[in-house]
Amino acid sequence: MSNKKLIIDQKVSWKRIIWFVGLTYLVSLLLCGFVCQQGKKLDPEYPAIKHFMDIAQKDPSAVTRYLEMHPEVTTEDLPTVVPGVGGVIELTSLEEQVAVYVSQKHLPIQAFGIMMLFPALIAIILRIIFRDGFKNSGFRFGKAQNYFITLTFIVGFVVLSIVLNVLIFKKSPDWLLKEIGMGELMLLGKPASPVLFWTFQFVIIGLIGNLTFPIIMMLGEEYGWRSYLLKNLLPMGFWKANILTGFIWGLWHAPVILMGYNYGNYTLIGALMFIIFCILLGTLLNYMYIRGNSVILTSVAHGWFNGMVPSVILLTGFMGKETLIAPLGILGIGLMAVLVLIAGKMTNGFDISNYIETKEV
Repeated sequence: MSNKKLIIDQKVSWKRIIWFVGLTYLVSLLLCGFVCQQGKKLDPEYPAIKHFMDIAQKDPSAVTRYLEMHPEVTTEDLPTVVPGVGGVIELTSLEEQVAVYVSQKHLPIQAFGIMMLFPALIAIILRIIFRDGFKNSGFRFGKAQNYFITLTFIVGFVVLSIVLNVLIFKKSPDWLLKEIGMGELMLLGKPASPVLFWTFQFVIIGLIGNLTFPIIMMLGEEYGWRSYLLKNLLPMGFWKANILTGFIWGLWHAPVILMGYNYGNYTLIGALMFIIFCILLGTLLNYMYIRGNSVILTSVAHGWFNGMVPSVILLTGFMGKETLIAPLGILGIGLMAVLVLIAGKMTNGFDISNYIETKEV
């Protein structure tokens, strides 16, 4: 049975930190270079991922641009059905047909998701090379209370992001998804009411769905950033280790954001803003990892966050620029900062003294 407390070294091993960060960045940059090259085949004038995601979300203008850029694609090339639960689903609109076609034709662009596995793979390799072993590396579920606390924080952030956008921009949430040209809400190929659709989005996809296969991808990040990087930095003290981990984690996303992820065409400012956001969100994840000595807990939290935030963007993302609107714009960063300050008050400044133990030499 593993020790409930997180055991840390007396001094920071910069050798381990440098090797981990260097190798993780290197393999990630190589993959991003490949994705960027593939994205130029899709549309040489747009950030590599931006146009792909707009098409995948069935943006009419993005679909029109794609067809203009690729005159060799005819209506006969476009799929009219896709496999679904209990049969096939008919693709009734041009936007749906092009979205499916592009997802199949330009599959390598989706490879950037594999990046999430790199931090864990590098951490595992370095644990073997440096003969650190795998004891006390966080593979425990921990207390249910920690999951409840983390979920409350994330749900609070998601709900308040929607409310904040509505209050600031004085517009109603797009419950019928008219802004993205949905036309009719569909679930599993059948019409659905807004209540059923959004219950499915938040509960089934946001809370439950991301705890199945996607949890492997979340674990890929968390085992690297929390269980290896943060743990090796903790001899510096919580706040220094927290800020440095958040900065490294955020900067690691920069190549993907520069290709249009999260902030669209606002690539450079988006990369800088996401570093700040990662430091803030990382404060919660870092503290809860230490508190529960559980990388499973932070992987679940990461899955919940990634599962619910897209619904906020669907509901209110049309209200303002990506760099302004919550959850990831200035409003979201401000809201996250407030929630972190409140959490700090409730945890005595994120005091971790009761949850760590220094390894004896």
